[in-house]
Amino acid sequence: MDLNLILSAQTLCLPPQFQLSKLINGLLVIKNIPAKTYLRVTPEQWRILKQFEKPRTVPTVLSEAIQERQCLPLGEFFELILKALRAHILLEPGSEPEPIPAHDWHWTVRPQVLARPLMIAFGVGLALTLVFRPQLPATVVDFVAGLVLLSAALSAGAFLAACIVRGAGGEVYRPRWRWAALPPCFNADRSDTIMLSKNSQFAAGLARPAVLAMVAGILAWCHPAWAFLPILGLLFTVRPFCRGRFSTLMHVGRKRGPSDAEQSFVFPFNRRPKARGRLLGRALLQQTTWVRVSYGVIWTLAIMNWCARFTDMPPWSLAVWHVISVQVALGVGLSLLALASGYAAWELYHFVRERAQARRNTLGQWRARWFGGGKLVLDQSSRAKAVAASPLFAVLPPPDRQELSRAMVVTRRGPWKWLAEYSSVSTHVSLIVSGKVSVRRELSTGRTVEVQVLSEGDVIGLHDLADLEHPDYRLRSLTPLTLLTVERATAEKIIRPRISPTMLTDVLLKLPFLRRISLCQNWHLQAIEHFARLSKITGHLAGASIFNEGHAVHDFMIIFQGDAQVTRKTRRLMSLRAGGFFGEIGLMQNSNPTATVTAGDDTRCLSIPRREFMRFVTHNHTVALELEQVSSERLGHPLFPLQQGDFRTT
Repeated sequence: MDLNLILSAQTLCLPPQFQLSKLINGLLVIKNIPAKTYLRVTPEQWRILKQFEKPRTVPTVLSEAIQERQCLPLGEFFELILKALRAHILLEPGSEPEPIPAHDWHWTVRPQVLARPLMIAFGVGLALTLVFRPQLPATVVDFVAGLVLLSAALSAGAFLAACIVRGAGGEVYRPRWRWAALPPCFNADRSDTIMLSKNSQFAAGLARPAVLAMVAGILAWCHPAWAFLPILGLLFTVRPFCRGRFSTLMHVGRKRGPSDAEQSFVFPFNRRPKARGRLLGRALLQQTTWVRVSYGVIWTLAIMNWCARFTDMPPWSLAVWHVISVQVALGVGLSLLALASGYAAWELYHFVRERAQARRNTLGQWRARWFGGGKLVLDQSSRAKAVAASPLFAVLPPPDRQELSRAMVVTRRGPWKWLAEYSSVSTHVSLIVSGKVSVRRELSTGRTVEVQVLSEGDVIGLHDLADLEHPDYRLRSLTPLTLLTVERATAEKIIRPRISPTMLTDVLLKLPFLRRISLCQNWHLQAIEHFARLSKITGHLAGASIFNEGHAVHDFMIIFQGDAQVTRKTRRLMSLRAGGFFGEIGLMQNSNPTATVTAGDDTRCLSIPRREFMRFVTHNHTVALELEQVSSERLGHPLFPLQQGDFRTT
């Protein structure tokens, strides 16, 4: 699965034959009828998927959702698309998964008829197993009889559940005798239960435990030696983990369960420790989580009690509980604490591993610049590779790149040195192979400020051609430098016919700047290059308003040089320096800004019009997620979904 292709360019549509359930526990269920696949979604998520009734791309649907102020949180949006693809709810036009036919099941029972009798049977069976003391099988006959009765109870429960599903209007798939199961028994695929009403789901889910409980209870009463295996099967069936029947019945009773896009994530961004932490926090606030924990404790105690009854230990009467209650409570508490500690340790491991990897990369780069640059051996082949990897020289035809690499010589500079030959109108052009260079410019006030930091792959010596309005730059090394240098006349002879002034501006000014600001740290290099091509440099007089509070937003802005002040009703909110950005909230929420942005001295911005910005964001999911995260932090609440009062109408 090519994630970038799916989320940026692939055309998708809903299947020709699909079924939509009624609202159950706050969720809708979409079924691809021929493929027998299901997807649980919220009404808001279905509103997104419904846009694919006609073949469309994901960016188109995302753009419309933003425009109509109906966008989901972007992590949930992309998760929904991937889960729908995996469940064959979204397909490429013309593709069809292998169909799975439903069985022509003739036996039907209405759920309303059996719901109460099943509850009574379940309760009576449990009571009998608690009152009467079972025995271990004494002979082979006892063991075989118990195994046969367990198989019969499981088969009868599965048959009854299939009848309930069919009686409620669902489909039954692949009924067969499972000889490889332990014990061998009849079973049928009742996946269609998910499409039924709450009462029908409850009745179908209770069928097998009720039959098992009744058989186990009767055997414990009249033939204890045969009851061992049926009781064991009952305890396993109602287990609180690994899709036990209790979990199924508990989900039926929820007012609002999680959709498939809100759990078991497949979208990489949602599998980060921070996202998993949010999911855990949300789960801890749900009542059903603590119901499951409580039931798990009760189920464990029931297992212990049942095992104790096969030994010489006295039954758990009130007198016994008076003695062992403290030990049991302590054991339960320590077990839950161990479980929570294990989960926390696992999450901490993932968090530390990610941080350590980032620090290792930074340390390795620092070591290479300070101690490895002088050891680089740049022969003709190495010089050709370095030239081909440069964003500026990569656009040259191969013969021109070869000619340029042959004309270059290796030069080295120490740290904290002014590079006079590259300032103003330079005499040389160099490609940085190792090291960092500070690019500084003198403002109209006479103050010199750093406007850029260049590193490996960047080119110095052509800034006067890239920035015709402000050609006076001064360069200073920040680390030891290893350069591939050529005389400027030779470089211009090769470069000028092939590279336009606009491309020089994009590659020499915008691209290095964007690579270093926090906004673009997680962007793919191709996305940064595309952003540089789309943007234009705009100048703003000191004190001029770039954005006005309450007026429509037409551009997304990043401060390229200088600073700006953000105010609301004359109250100063914050200052923005180079790398700061604004306008994204108004564009992504389709609303007016709630603050005024005023330019400082010598302020220049990278500006992208609304239409190009929205197209860029919707076609680059990492960019969209980064902007959503930063904007949510600025707002103090999630950017999506929009709530009443989150925006002003345009």
